[in-house]
Amino acid sequence: MDCDICGKAFGPKLPLHCATCARNAIYPLRYEQAVTLIDREALNKHVKAVIEGDDTVGQHISLGGSTGGTLIDRHESTKTIELQRIKAETAESEERITLITEQSDLLRKQLEESRKDIAARKAALAQRRSDLASATHSVDARRSNELDKVKQGIKKIEYKWDRKHQETVEARMYLCRAAAKLAGLKQTRRKTRDGGTKDVYNIGPGQKIRIYDLRDLNNAPFEQLSTSLTTIAQLLVRISHYLAVRLPAEITLPHKDYPLPTIFSPSSSYQSRDVPFPGSTPTQSSSNSPDASRTLENQRPLPRPRTLYLDRSLIDLATQDPPAYSLFLEGVALLAYNVAWLCRTQGMPDEFNHWEDVCPIGKNLWRLLIQQESRASTKWDSPLSKDAAAAGKSTPTKESTQALPTARPAVVFGEFSHGTAHSFLGAAGETAYLRTWKLTPTKIIDNLKALLLADQQGQEWEMLDQKEWHGMDDGMAEEPVLVGQKRIETEITDDGRSILSATTTAAPTIGSEDAQQQAKARGVNGWTKLKSRAGEASK
Repeated sequence: MDCDICGKAFGPKLPLHCATCARNAIYPLRYEQAVTLIDREALNKHVKAVIEGDDTVGQHISLGGSTGGTLIDRHESTKTIELQRIKAETAESEERITLITEQSDLLRKQLEESRKDIAARKAALAQRRSDLASATHSVDARRSNELDKVKQGIKKIEYKWDRKHQETVEARMYLCRAAAKLAGLKQTRRKTRDGGTKDVYNIGPGQKIRIYDLRDLNNAPFEQLSTSLTTIAQLLVRISHYLAVRLPAEITLPHKDYPLPTIFSPSSSYQSRDVPFPGSTPTQSSSNSPDASRTLENQRPLPRPRTLYLDRSLIDLATQDPPAYSLFLEGVALLAYNVAWLCRTQGMPDEFNHWEDVCPIGKNLWRLLIQQESRASTKWDSPLSKDAAAAGKSTPTKESTQALPTARPAVVFGEFSHGTAHSFLGAAGETAYLRTWKLTPTKIIDNLKALLLADQQGQEWEMLDQKEWHGMDDGMAEEPVLVGQKRIETEITDDGRSILSATTTAAPTIGSEDAQQQAKARGVNGWTKLKSRAGEASK
């Protein structure tokens, strides 16, 4: 069929070319839609008539301009609906009965399970009551028995711990004694000018290097003094390592780019910082820390080490370089304080109450490492009897374990340390005897400086032998002796003195009674103050 407008045929698969072709193409679809709507309306009226009970409902169907009507049998429709309703109610009732039956069965099952659970709980409660009755039966006796077993076990462990610590102490004693002997620590006797004997302490494996008393440093050769202090520092570090203790003043031994030993003050010790050798240029830190951390570390002032060596005599150092002289005296005083502290913590807790007791370093080391060996070896032999020692191999008896902690001495060489939990030196109870120690490094340094200063001021006076006194008695009796006015500060005669002074005592030390007594003791050995002979020759 061709279109009247465009004259082209159209169909379902042919394209549309004008509005007329499009309108003609949708006419069949519109017709089908109208028929469907009319049928839907007729069915709607029929259902409404059945539900509402109308006798006659006219159904108008407009198909090609014709109309018509149908009569609906309301009675038949009502029966059908009632039948369907009854069937639905019957099905619903059966479903409810089924659900109720299932629920009742479930309740019966839960009830049976609850009864079984209650029975099981009753049985468990009965068993627990029985267990409680059996557990509380004679509980005091059994508790006491178990407590005794625990105590015996603790005592056995403590006994084994003490024996193991005894072996550790014996090993420390052996290592320290061997280190002292290998270092060449020896005691010799020398004759004095007055015919007596004097104990002299030497160190060094191949050569005898004298360990000088701090009060005799003015007369000590600086080479031997430096060697002696270096060897003592090495021995102290080795011994503190064997004893697992940390000395109050940190010692730095010679190492790379650090040729000689130094020592730090107690407040500057153990800061974990690389300090350059005194007099050398500080090197930059080679750590991998960030720049900010490195800057903060460089801003902190480095601790200043005290020297333990000399490159000239002590008197020359005092006149030419007073700061270096002061640092050296502080260093040797701190080294002596380390030795005294080690002696107090390792067997001599009631000594070194005066600063003069710290000065003989060699004597203190000898007493600590060599002389103390005999009495320290008997420390562990007294606590236990033979029966208790034999019982300690299996289970120590109550008497032996109770007597163990009270029979031991308070302080024994090698017992206290910072490296073991047994007899820990940092514990409050173990350091009670250190808290009563009034001696400080500052007191030692001040008194030592004062004493050496007094000795240096008296170096211009000479020692006269007996031969030089012959023939001088008459002259001394004839010539007057003029004594200059004493200075108030130092109590030393001024330059106004004449040929000699009849005073036979050394000048007292500034502000120190101990140093004055020491000076008086040193001044009665035949020393006489004379005017310098070089000055007389020049006149």
